[in-house]
Amino acid sequence: MAAVKKGFVVYFNNYPLMASLPLEQRGLLFSVLMVYADRVWRDSAVTIEEVMEGFPQLTPETRMACGFMGAAIRQDTQAWLSKREHRAKKQPGQNDAAAGTDRRAREDMERVRRLLEQSA
Repeated sequence: MAAVKKGFVVYFNNYPLMASLPLEQRGLLFSVLMVYADRVWRDSAVTIEEVMEGFPQLTPETRMACGFMGAAIRQDTQAWLSKREHRAKKQPGQNDAAAGTDRRAREDMERVRRLLEQSA
């Protein structure tokens, strides 16, 4: 069973960019990044621009922040996928405990995805 991506990194060097946004836009920024991070590991063809289309209330400044931060998420995700692929080649099977952990993580991500869709 394949590993499930459980999160993404927000880098401190992005704080000045985020701090310059109004609070509502920061929340939208974080929502876009959550949706994008969850989608891009499942489908590498998805773009941050596609995700931003679902958030028409984004200002140009927030869209720019999404672009910068989304690029880091894509890069980190590609590295994670490469490591996952490498591990899969080394260890063709998983034990039952690992399979249960993956199932719970997928269920948690599905709950988060539904919450994000409801709030968008």
